[in-house]
Amino acid sequence: MGVDPHLYLMLPMHEGDFYRELLDSEGHDVEYLEVAGEVRKAIIMNEEASSAITVFNGLGPDITEKNWDEYCLAAAKKTQKGEIVLMMGSLPSNHPDNAIDRLAKTIDAAGGKLLVDTSPAAFKSRKTEILDFISPNLEEAEAMISNKSGDLFVPNDENVSKRALAAAEALFNKVGKNIIVTAGAHGCAFKNADEHWWLPAFVISPDQYKSAVGAGDSFVAGFAIYYETHQSETNWEEAIKYGMATAAASCETYRAGGFEKSRVLEILSGGIHE
Repeated sequence: MGVDPHLYLMLPMHEGDFYRELLDSEGHDVEYLEVAGEVRKAIIMNEEASSAITVFNGLGPDITEKNWDEYCLAAAKKTQKGEIVLMMGSLPSNHPDNAIDRLAKTIDAAGGKLLVDTSPAAFKSRKTEILDFISPNLEEAEAMISNKSGDLFVPNDENVSKRALAAAEALFNKVGKNIIVTAGAHGCAFKNADEHWWLPAFVISPDQYKSAVGAGDSFVAGFAIYYETHQSETNWEEAIKYGMATAAASCETYRAGGFEKSRVLEILSGGIHE
């Protein structure tokens, strides 16, 4: 999208060089905190005869409390005032039981805004902090509310908009100040102190659909890019549309999170919703 985020990653030393080479080959601006252990791998299986996808998520490295504190403090030092910081993906194995709280406090002290997009199980490491932004999908949001692990989701397409709005309401000011509950091809619910609404998703042609793996990450990227450049007068509906258009473009490629900027802008300008 023409934006170059700075990445700060824990890099396990076993197979770390291979991972570093992959990121370098893509031209990322990245720094690392080296830790013991093995690089976490995710294996994605796309079925040739259908749109079914199977994802095998490996475990990340075990870390120490000292690792996590060092990571949080270094991340805060890299954060500029008013900047949005994205905590994406799985927390390392054996993370401290208040890991998210520690990161949120250090980012807040640096004047940044933190958006957390992780699993319901990892969210249990948020004890007291009310986060600036969270962006669970509907199943994750409902797992958080019911205090389930969210390890296994059973697809449920009934009353999606109503459930997403209720989930956003339930999480508001208990977990976060700005609640984004995504629901894939259905749309997205949003709730903050001033607004509470549902927005249908953009429609893409079935013959262009490839894979939804990484679409949630792409949503966050699109949303964050809009928010970062419109903080003085944020139009929340436009911010969510930007995220949904980015996610829709991502679904048109097999590469997890891959998309073309021109396609995102084309979807936005077309404005075709369900």
